[in-house]
Amino acid sequence: MAVAILVLIVSSLLVKFLNISFFADIRNLALIVSLILAVAELIKIIVGSMQNDGIFKYFWSLYLADCIRKSLLNTMDINIVKNAPIIEVPAVEVEFSDDKIKVYVSKLAGMSDIDKVREDIDSSFRGKYKAYAVVEAIASINGVEFSFTLEDVGTDRTFIPKTINDLVKKPYFLTLQKGLTINLAKYPHMAVWGRTGSGKTTVLMNIIAQCFSNDTDLLFIDGKTEFSSFSIFYPSSKIVTDNADVLNLLKHVTATIMERQKIIADEVKRRKKLGLTGFDLGLKPIVVIGDEIGSIVAGMTAKEKKQFVAYLTQIVQKGRSVSVFLIVASQSPAVDVLPNGIRSQFSTKILLGSASGDIQRMAFDVEITDGDVARFQGYYIIGGTSVLPQKYFVPNLFKYGL
Repeated sequence: MAVAILVLIVSSLLVKFLNISFFADIRNLALIVSLILAVAELIKIIVGSMQNDGIFKYFWSLYLADCIRKSLLNTMDINIVKNAPIIEVPAVEVEFSDDKIKVYVSKLAGMSDIDKVREDIDSSFRGKYKAYAVVEAIASINGVEFSFTLEDVGTDRTFIPKTINDLVKKPYFLTLQKGLTINLAKYPHMAVWGRTGSGKTTVLMNIIAQCFSNDTDLLFIDGKTEFSSFSIFYPSSKIVTDNADVLNLLKHVTATIMERQKIIADEVKRRKKLGLTGFDLGLKPIVVIGDEIGSIVAGMTAKEKKQFVAYLTQIVQKGRSVSVFLIVASQSPAVDVLPNGIRSQFSTKILLGSASGDIQRMAFDVEITDGDVARFQGYYIIGGTSVLPQKYFVPNLFKYGL
């Protein structure tokens, strides 16, 4: 476009001073080309603005893409064509998507280290987006592109409810931190791990308060008698500590699952519609809260532990479709507490406080940090939403006396 405008200016001057019709034809042609290119550029800006939620984000996307290209060039993550003075820099595209940023980088010959490209991208974000970092890195199946998802990992996202009303949620929905609300029907079952004092109980109390607000049926396996005080206003039969009571409660839950399966099966026949769930039918959610599961398991005989694991397995495998969910807290994500068959069914996993690489791998199957995490913080992952764990902030229920 710049060339067309330059030709337009020069030809206009030549027509003015030389008055030759040939230059007038060139001027007219340059004018038409300039207008076409201007319209094309305007359409590009409009489309880019729509894709990036505004014109300012669109221009930011162009700037960030240029920064990434320069970073790739500076680190020589490029393709130098042999026997030719040509340096091929990957195509880079940046898109804003809600509160995330997507980056697409074309894969050139020799670009096999996705982690190196990830480092280049992380180092390229600056200005108002300097707190963003890659939380997901994926190589396309056809091997021609890398895609990265970035989120704001530097901003404090602590959920701080000011009044009881801030804890009132619709059934199935839970706010875990600012900007993070999950639907249990879509992401069932949750595990929270962390040492004593890391904030596990506060996370559970936040969840419990929200469940109480919408009349969710809560059942408590109380590993350290934290929830016994609820018996003042909540049926004590739904708060169990002794091994025998724990097993009886879980037996009741599995029986409820079977009853609800029959209800849904009958409704499928009546509506002639497959795939119906408890959420679709508006069934009241049942949430089993297990605190300090490790201590519960440690106090069981081999026979009791086997039955305990069998009941939990049924809940995590069959519960989602009938709106029965399991939320557990424990100090360790080790398999001797809960076997892989159960752990693999947790859609949401939260690891609080500092943890070694081995603990991180047990929790998330990947090592994410050197283990130095601030107090009342940690990492979380929600199945299907990201590959890498993301920063988590324990809710603050104390600031306003809740």
